Amino acid sequence: MKKVDPLITVKEAITDSYCDQRLAGQTIGTLSPSGVKRQGSDAESAIAIDNEALRLPFLVQPGWGRQGIAYGPYRRCNGLTLAVFMLNGQNTLQTGYIHPSLLQRSLRWVAGSGSRAPIQQLLGLAASPYKQRMWRRWQYWANNTPQQFQQPRLDENLALGWFSSAVPGDPVREGNAFIVDATGPENGELWTRVGENLQSAFKGLQNLQVYYVVILREKGAAYYAASVPNALGLTAYPDLRPLAIDPFNTDETVYAAIYQSVLGQIGFSIDTRVYGTQIAEIPTFATWYGTAHGADRLGGKGSLNRKFAEVGGKWQVFQGDFQLSSQGVIAIQAESFAVLNPRKTSGLIHTLIETSEIITPVAILWRIQDQENLWGLWLSETQCQLQIKQEGSWNSIAVSNALYLNPNQIYSVQILDDGNTFNLYLNGHLIFDTFFKDSRFQEATGVGLGAEKPNDQLYFRDFEVHPRSIPIPIEIDLDSPWMEKGKEVIVEEEFEGLAQELTTKKTTTGNKVWQKEFGKGVIKLTGKGRAKVQASWQNPNPGRTAYTIDWDDALFADIQADITPPKLYKNKKTEGRGGFIFWQDQNNYMIVANGLSASYAGSSISSFFCINGFEDVYDAVWTNVGSRVNWGVTHTLRVVFDGMNYTAFIDHEPVLYRALTDIYPKLKQPLLIRRVGIVANWEWGGDDMGTTFNNFVARV
Repeated sequence: MKKVDPLITVKEAITDSYCDQRLAGQTIGTLSPSGVKRQGSDAESAIAIDNEALRLPFLVQPGWGRQGIAYGPYRRCNGLTLAVFMLNGQNTLQTGYIHPSLLQRSLRWVAGSGSRAPIQQLLGLAASPYKQRMWRRWQYWANNTPQQFQQPRLDENLALGWFSSAVPGDPVREGNAFIVDATGPENGELWTRVGENLQSAFKGLQNLQVYYVVILREKGAAYYAASVPNALGLTAYPDLRPLAIDPFNTDETVYAAIYQSVLGQIGFSIDTRVYGTQIAEIPTFATWYGTAHGADRLGGKGSLNRKFAEVGGKWQVFQGDFQLSSQGVIAIQAESFAVLNPRKTSGLIHTLIETSEIITPVAILWRIQDQENLWGLWLSETQCQLQIKQEGSWNSIAVSNALYLNPNQIYSVQILDDGNTFNLYLNGHLIFDTFFKDSRFQEATGVGLGAEKPNDQLYFRDFEVHPRSIPIPIEIDLDSPWMEKGKEVIVEEEFEGLAQELTTKKTTTGNKVWQKEFGKGVIKLTGKGRAKVQASWQNPNPGRTAYTIDWDDALFADIQADITPPKLYKNKKTEGRGGFIFWQDQNNYMIVANGLSASYAGSSISSFFCINGFEDVYDAVWTNVGSRVNWGVTHTLRVVFDGMNYTAFIDHEPVLYRALTDIYPKLKQPLLIRRVGIVANWEWGGDDMGTTFNNFVARV
């Protein structure tokens, strides 16, 4: 009888576009449009598909293995690729108990922000099609009071990649996967699994649409990601940024999977959205080095000098000498220095170093401009040292005794470099516990190896260097992230004129007139080209206050302003809440504003929604932005909104994206933008205490 191989062979791309509507709890077990079974776990019968995206909702009972989708099994091979295009609910989500009582939470939910009259809020609540989901939220609140909270501490909220089972027991500690870790004020940290460790690509992962790509190899995998232009740590679609190499994992049978452990935090409910999942064998990646533009196993016989690498040209040994062997290349002379020049800048450099009993200092060299100008990461049995060589002289930049080479081990050494900043890693650990911001020799294209002494028992092998970005292969292109910007300035406001309330002022250009939309507070012209919220720490702005101008394009607005939060009052409670409002009518509007509080180490950009007459404050969506917003320091806030999708920027860096249907799946029509303006917002912790606005610009 012929033996049947149970593993799936990928003969053509397998796509799950989530174009079929599925009610909550009715997704796992169905077939994707390409006919592949959706496996995984849905312990709370909550996973759904709507508006052409998979919905992973917040978990009442957080934990790994309870919510996720998987495909497979597949047989590991070079070039087997998983691509996921998605928006994580929030990258800073983690478990923790909720301080206010269940009653206090419920009263706040009914009352909203206080901007609307209680009767308006209650009528809106009665008519809201989303009030039934409050039952899940109450369950979540009840499970997470200080008295009831018994959850294990979970800081990692998302795992996606290749695992050895369809429902991995602990995806943080197995497989080849991306992991998102909550970091509080810095929002999220993006990790990749390298061997037994989690290697940090960068901190400050913002709440944006992201492409995650994991390309398997016979051993391990290569990791790539992309987002929108200027997103921290990532390159812009349609390119991918190489982020890490794992040379160790050998799971033969693998499943492509996406798992969530915790969604919602301190009482909020924020859903994850997956727009597409693609599994393909990509022929151009079916080599051990994948997308590298320079690579060499470093095996063979003879001298390394003038040897052709597998890709990237010839090696040149400028001094000393390296000898090839079956185990790799060894230094056979003191002060040996070899260079490979792929003629393009490199963004990811990786090699394996195998030690034995004798360890002598060796180096990975990069940004090599010439023999006299380059960077080097030196590794020895006692320390790691970062050095730069300029005009022939070596200078030490950093030294660490925490990481070093031990005898009889294999080490993965990596350098992640975008030209302006770089990270250095040893077996997944971030050397020096920090990244380096330095652009010297950023356009240099040489990479190489260095050795201080001859040593026939210390081997380099599997040397590979990848570009700073690569075009996304057509086989895994799942459409572009949403990114729109206005091109034509319609209104400019310099807030010139005598000191008086903003109401009735005509804009500097555009012939629009400001009016007070709602609120008990006041925003006044300062007489010095500013508009200031009339508030202080002694007398905070009373709730929300909004001033708006008429807007002519109901389906698009791009507005920005320079916003200066109040100065921090020493030893006093201080709050900053400046932002924008997009207004259809008194029952439908969106607010996007900064959140700055003396009681919290970081800052945020938050969005609040009043839809069909009801503002559910626990639907608020935010992102933590670290020190991008700071006391008394001006930042440029920009928000682009087309009535359904919006992106917020700080100083031209995108930090927050959402579609209204991510929050309100039954919403059929976009908000109509009738008016736009500035707002002193209300948010948890307090009210604004004196934010200043200037240089307001509105575009279409």
